[in-house]
Amino acid sequence: MNTQQVLQLAFQHLNNGNFPAAVQLFNSVLQHEPQNFAALNGRGFIALQQNLLPQAQADLRASLSINPKQPFAHKMLGIVLGAMGQFEAAMQAFAAALALDAKDPEVYFNRANFRFQAGQVHEALCDLDAAVKLKGSYLEARSNRANLLIQLGDFARAEKDLDYLVNKVTNNPDIWVALGLARHKVGKHKESMLCNERALRLMPNHPDALLNSSSVMFDQDEYPAALVWAEKAIAAYSQRAEAHYAKAQALLAMNRFELADASYSLALEFNPNYAEAYMGRGLVRARLHQLDLAVADYDQAIMLKPDYDEAAFNRGHAYLEHRNFVLGWQGYEHRFQMPSVGTRYLPNIPIWGGDDIHGLLLVNGEQGLGDQLLFGSVLYDLVHQHREICVRLDRRLITLFQRALPSIKVISFEEAVPRDVVAQIALGSLPQFFRRAEADFLKSKRPILTADAKIVSKYRALLAPNGERVIGINWRSFQNKYADDKSIELKDLLPILKEPGCVFVNLQYGDVAKEIAGLKTLGVKFSDVLAVDLTNDLEGVAALIEACDVVVSVSNSTAHIAGALGKDVRLMLPYRTGKLWYWSEAKGQGSLWYPTIQTFHQDAQGDWTGTIEAVKASLMGKV
Repeated sequence: MNTQQVLQLAFQHLNNGNFPAAVQLFNSVLQHEPQNFAALNGRGFIALQQNLLPQAQADLRASLSINPKQPFAHKMLGIVLGAMGQFEAAMQAFAAALALDAKDPEVYFNRANFRFQAGQVHEALCDLDAAVKLKGSYLEARSNRANLLIQLGDFARAEKDLDYLVNKVTNNPDIWVALGLARHKVGKHKESMLCNERALRLMPNHPDALLNSSSVMFDQDEYPAALVWAEKAIAAYSQRAEAHYAKAQALLAMNRFELADASYSLALEFNPNYAEAYMGRGLVRARLHQLDLAVADYDQAIMLKPDYDEAAFNRGHAYLEHRNFVLGWQGYEHRFQMPSVGTRYLPNIPIWGGDDIHGLLLVNGEQGLGDQLLFGSVLYDLVHQHREICVRLDRRLITLFQRALPSIKVISFEEAVPRDVVAQIALGSLPQFFRRAEADFLKSKRPILTADAKIVSKYRALLAPNGERVIGINWRSFQNKYADDKSIELKDLLPILKEPGCVFVNLQYGDVAKEIAGLKTLGVKFSDVLAVDLTNDLEGVAALIEACDVVVSVSNSTAHIAGALGKDVRLMLPYRTGKLWYWSEAKGQGSLWYPTIQTFHQDAQGDWTGTIEAVKASLMGKV
């Protein structure tokens, strides 16, 4: 046979997977023609398939020295160099291949793989986009792009690729699972569950299908169903750390703290480097009043995942409960990296670092009314250090704070920011400068706010014309994931509301008309001599609270207004879930922020009976 016939036979063996026979023929050619491009290229390709990377590199480079205009050889060399971890050299080889043939989708596909390995995630995505654009039916490229988009959090685009894939490859359970995940993340929960079911029909007990189903149920607040799916995953894969983690998450949401602690610990037994499990167990232990253990778990989570802002934020809360304010405020600053908190600085304005400055300082209120009232107390300290201050708050608070602090400018969030601002600070970031120890709370100005004296006098005369004792009642929290944990059924307050000789005033905002009507059927009613918009007219609410002798409340914005006014408040708090860090009893009862608030805590999660009895006893002067 002549050389061409030998090469033809060698490539037939190569295409049939008979690599030894092909190599033998390529070698025979190279013995006589050491510079034969085809033999070098073919042998180099086989060496790559056999993972003989140094030989593959040598053969491919030799072939390119003979004929540098061959894009396939450059592509193969790029793959070899990438597999050897020589990413920069691989990129050069791929670039050479594209310079010769810019329409080869496989070059983009392979370059994307190595760019991803090199941490060039967005460049990898661009290459996969190019590969799919050149060859829309390129299933591997679509699959890799979908996985990369999921990692980048672009679930809507990932869904499109995965939807294409399941229509082309209907019997691959992994693709159905990935599509279920993407649809879950874009809020298509029902469609997500259908994808998981399809995967489970193809592969019963598919671990990710079971876990995704648990996650879908969890995100819809269907915690018992989430628990069932997690337990199915554990039954099928008892040593899968993620399954125990999913179970722990559901148990935590159901306030079954001891069982959640055990499940997080099992997850960590199977994966000691599971940062999220340490974080979850830290949350559980904080709810179990084991703050030192909680901090240790948060520390471990952060050690494993240094950019774990949620763990640092929760550790900050634990420190604040311990009244270790310096470390606590450091952790609290991590809220800026947590989208769920929603605190942001305005662009193009420097952030104030606590030093002396000349010019107007903008203080941005943040989060809810309660947070603005709580941290608003620190403004009194700020005015002693800096004269020119503008504060942005909820519009309903403007007149209350303007009366309390006439030297500063108070504007609403809707108003334009003054043009002469030289620096800004978030309201919740002020305590790091002015509340670094318990003594700082004790020397701060109290009360924070004052109601309009004329309105208070008018309300008081109407409510208690004969000097009756006036008790304000506030029993429900809204617009918070822990609202149910913080709220009490109005009828459960009957032991207090049936006390003789008292006038009871409704301080509860929101749609509670049915509850109040139901109370009347039990022979109890609120005073109806006043009509105040308890949601929008906070001036009226402040005056109404001030007209009361005492306020009985759960944890919500009305309790903060009463505390800021320096009113006598009996505050009823949940055991742990739903209890905010500033109400913690870890270092004693009461509140450093509001000294006139007396706190009454549940003895067990969800059980208000003893709490209500304790408040009743305190109101009647029995304790």
